[in-house]
Amino acid sequence: MQMHVARRLSEAIGSWLHLEFCCYRAGLFSESALKAAVGNVLSSFPISAKGTRVHADFPHAALNPSKKTGRKREVDYALVLAGNGLPKSNAEVLVEVKWADSSHCSSEKIFQDFLRLAILKTADQNATCVFILAGTHRAVNAALSGMPFRTSGKKNKGIAASGANRRITFDRSNTEHVASFASSIREFSAAGFILPRSIVTRSHGLHPIQSEAGTVDFQAIAWEVESVSSVPLNSGKW
Repeated sequence: MQMHVARRLSEAIGSWLHLEFCCYRAGLFSESALKAAVGNVLSSFPISAKGTRVHADFPHAALNPSKKTGRKREVDYALVLAGNGLPKSNAEVLVEVKWADSSHCSSEKIFQDFLRLAILKTADQNATCVFILAGTHRAVNAALSGMPFRTSGKKNKGIAASGANRRITFDRSNTEHVASFASSIREFSAAGFILPRSIVTRSHGLHPIQSEAGTVDFQAIAWEVESVSSVPLNSGKW
C-alpha cells in the first residue's frame, strides 16, 4: 500500500531526527536544519511534469495577490515546476514547517501556517498541502496540548493530532477561537486574502512513537489540509 504523503514526511523526518540524535548532532537542530531532510523526502516523490523540483521559500502566486515592493510572501517548501516565464503555481506538494522548541513556534504562528496552506489549497486544488511539527518530545506535546490543536466543547474542538478527518470551523462565538484566531484572521483579511469558513485536516500521528520508558527524545508529526470550505469566512465580524 502506498504511504500517504504526510505520513511519509513525518516518519522520515522523525527517523532522521533520531538518527542525528544517536550521532550526537542534536545540538545542531533547528527549523532550518530540517531543510535537508524535508528536501530529500520531497525529492523522492513521483512527479507529473519533467523538471519539477523542490524549492525552499517559494513565493507562490496565491500568497502574493497584489504587486508590491519588498520581499514576497513564501511557503517553506514547494514541489513544483518553476523557472523563468512559468507561473508560480500548480505545485504538486506544498509544505510549512515549525520547530516546536523555537520561540517562533507559537500557537498563533502555527495557525497562520494552516491559514497559508488553506489559501494555497484553494488556489492549487490538486496540490497536497502539509504542515509539519517537529522537535523534542516535550515541546511537541506542549504544542499539541493547546490551540489550534485542542479546544473545549463537544464539537469543533480543533485540529486533531491523529485519527480520522477533522473539520474545524472558525467560530466567532467561541471565545477560545477569538482569543487564538482573531488577530491572524484580521491580519490576513487586511492583506486581501479571502479565507475559508472551515478546513478539513488529517494527521497520521507522531513518529517515532514514544516508548514505555520514555526513551524517544525527538518526534515529528504532519497534517494534510485535505479540503477547504467553498464558503468564505466573514472576517469583518472578527
